[in-house]
Amino acid sequence: MTVEGRDVPTGSVPHHHPRPAAKSRQTPVGVLVVAAAIAVAALAGLISVGVYLSRDKTATSPGPQTVTISPSSTAATAPADGADAQFLSTLDSYGITDNGKAAIRQRFMELGHHTCFLLLPPRPQSLELTVSNILAAQTQDIAAGNPWPKRLTHDDAEHLAQAAISAYCPNAHS
Repeated sequence: MTVEGRDVPTGSVPHHHPRPAAKSRQTPVGVLVVAAAIAVAALAGLISVGVYLSRDKTATSPGPQTVTISPSSTAATAPADGADAQFLSTLDSYGITDNGKAAIRQRFMELGHHTCFLLLPPRPQSLELTVSNILAAQTQDIAAGNPWPKRLTHDDAEHLAQAAISAYCPNAHS
């Protein structure tokens, strides 16, 4: 039996042969472009990690910053500059010396700057009270075990205050 003159037998199903799926062709250029993009991203990541690790983290450290200072017998004492040199020279002329010890020289300069702080506005105090403060600071230092070349007398403390005024705060009233 045929379907209306078409010579196709009834009941038979035409056979369709599926075409093979088209192969996805990746050209070598496409692969190279993708590989280059991945390589650039990886390199950028490595660089950012390197920069992060090389940063100085002391400024952002949550803990307190500590500094360890070790005395060195070979370290030369650096000469003071400007007002500090004038201050130390004036102390030396009064016979108040640091005996070459940087810690004592530093303490003298701290006392000199503190002297000016006490003598200048907004609440200047008297020279006599400032001298008493210098002597009290020395007594506290000695009680704490800090070295002093010699015990300052009242005259020495007054000379220290005068040296501080002339070097650091010439406008202070003594």
